[in-house]
Amino acid sequence: MRRGLDYFVYLAALFVSWVFQVLPESAARGAGYLVGHLAYLFDLKHKKIALKNLALALGDTYTEKERRQIARKNFVNLATNLFVFCRIPKIQSNTLAKIMKFHGEQPVMDALSRGKGIIFFLAHLSNWELMVTMPLIMNRKLYAVGKPLRNTFLDRWIKKTRECFGLEIVSSRGAAKRLLHLLHENQMVGILADQRARRREAVWIDFFGHPAPTLPTPAYFALKTGAAVIPVSHRLEGNIHHIIAHPAFEIIRTGNLKEDIKVNTQRFHHFLENEIRKDPTQWFWIHRRWQRQKRHKR
Repeated sequence: MRRGLDYFVYLAALFVSWVFQVLPESAARGAGYLVGHLAYLFDLKHKKIALKNLALALGDTYTEKERRQIARKNFVNLATNLFVFCRIPKIQSNTLAKIMKFHGEQPVMDALSRGKGIIFFLAHLSNWELMVTMPLIMNRKLYAVGKPLRNTFLDRWIKKTRECFGLEIVSSRGAAKRLLHLLHENQMVGILADQRARRREAVWIDFFGHPAPTLPTPAYFALKTGAAVIPVSHRLEGNIHHIIAHPAFEIIRTGNLKEDIKVNTQRFHHFLENEIRKDPTQWFWIHRRWQRQKRHKR
């Protein structure tokens, strides 16, 4: 029964993807605008999560009315991101330069010259799925850590879509050995590390003034291998997608691995917090990023 339902969901996703590959991009964005507004009105569960997160993180900066406006725009952005992802297979290499601009070649080249690999610190910011085009833009292989979906049909399709520009997905299950090998070979690895981590594997940091369980992966591998950690952000200006590789973080090393992981992870997320504050409509607010303070104390 479950397998049959999974296959039906997979076929529905294929159909939606085909429709938005046929339609022009303006139509995809129009659909994202409509679906996003409808989701904000009727998806009460995720709307509640988004508003609670915004009050927690930005309650001292924006009024309740402004936070609701941010949440509505956030739903529109997420819906648009979904439909843009459906169009990824249609993007041709000769048109990529017209819609994608990459900034920050120098930090990448400097890091590669050290010979210890690169960890791209990525986040669910703006149209983050379009970062799968980075290998073609940079003309170099890129590996990204991804968590497999329970729906194996959908998982294979999404993996294939993400890999159509030279990206290779590394399963998060047992990824440590593979990541160490790749970094020792001076490869580039992307890690989305801004969502809540499981308590047993998390490092607790301050995020928007509140304790948040966070993945220690980028800091851990940087400390173990000497790899550079380069934050990458995405911004949409008009019809042009800008992918920006920022200067590499300076990694703090005191010899206390546990404390160094926490300190560096905190610094990574301080950068992310500043990026989110530039345009809070662009981040993934519908995720339960924080846990209850009582659970943290217990």
